[in-house]
Amino acid sequence: MDNVFYLLADPMFIVELEHNRWYIRDINYAFTKLTGYKKAELTDADPDGLLRRGYSFGGLMTQLGDEHEQTVEQELISKTTASIPVRFSSRRLPSTQQSCFIIICKDMSEEKYIEEFAMDNQILMSFRVSDQFRITNATRYYSPFKQPGINLVNQVVFDHVAEDSRKSLRRIMDYARTHGTTEHAEIRLHIGDQFRMTSAVIKPFYSGNKEFKSFVILLTGMLQSAREEDAAYKLRMLMLNKNITATSLAQSTLISLTTISKIRNGKIKKPQRLTAELIAGELGVKPESIWSSFKRY
Repeated sequence: MDNVFYLLADPMFIVELEHNRWYIRDINYAFTKLTGYKKAELTDADPDGLLRRGYSFGGLMTQLGDEHEQTVEQELISKTTASIPVRFSSRRLPSTQQSCFIIICKDMSEEKYIEEFAMDNQILMSFRVSDQFRITNATRYYSPFKQPGINLVNQVVFDHVAEDSRKSLRRIMDYARTHGTTEHAEIRLHIGDQFRMTSAVIKPFYSGNKEFKSFVILLTGMLQSAREEDAAYKLRMLMLNKNITATSLAQSTLISLTTISKIRNGKIKKPQRLTAELIAGELGVKPESIWSSFKRY
C-alpha cells in the first residue's frame, strides 16, 4: 500500500472480502488516533467488532453499496469501548483482484454534541476550536451575530474576545482540557464595533487514543449589554435564553399576553410586585435581576 494512505488526515481502514467474510487488512495513523487501536491489534480481524452491538459490517457495506457519494452514519467502538459517532464512506481499490475497499471515517462527535444540545437549549453561535485555539468551524444561529461564520475560520478565538476576558477564558479552557469537564463561562466578546457579554458552554473532545482533539464553544445567551441596561432588554434576553415565548410566559404565569408584551417592549417599566415575581420565577431568576428597583417596591 502506498505510503500516502498512512499519511492521510482522514481515519481509514482497508477491508477485504474473502470466502464471504470481511477482514481488516490495514489501518492508517489517523484511524489509530480515532480509535486507540494499533495496526497489529486489528490486522486480519473481523470488522464487526468495530461497530455498535447489533450491527454487522456486511450490513454496513450493503448500505454503502458501490456509490462513491453514499454515506452511512453509525457508531464506531474505540479500544476503550467508547462509542464514536462516525459517517462512513467507501472506495473500491481498483488495482486489486479481490474485493478490497478503503473505508473512510468522519468523526461526528462535535457535530452530534451540538445537535443534541440544541434540542433542549438555545444556541446563538457555535465554534469548533483546535488545540492551537484556532476556529475550525463557526455557525451562526441568531442575531446579533451578523458576521457569517465562514469569515471566522482559521482565526484565533481570543482575537474576538475583549482583552479583560482573555485570561479567564484561557484558564477555563485549559481546566476543561486537563480535567475533561464541560465548563460554563461568561465572556465579553468583540462583535462589530461593540462589546457584548455572553454566556458560553465549553466542552473538550478527545480522540480514541485519549489525545486532546478540540473544543466546542457554544454561545447560549446575551447577558446585560453595556449599551442597553433597561429591564425590557434583560427580559427579552432571558426569554431568548430560556426559549420562552411571550405566549407561553403568559400561559404559565396567568398574566395577560397584553401585559407581558407591554413589559417586554418597555411600555410598562415598573410592573406590579406580584407580576414581577411571577415572571422572574418562571424565568428562574430573582425579580431584582430584571428590575433593579424591585427592592424599593
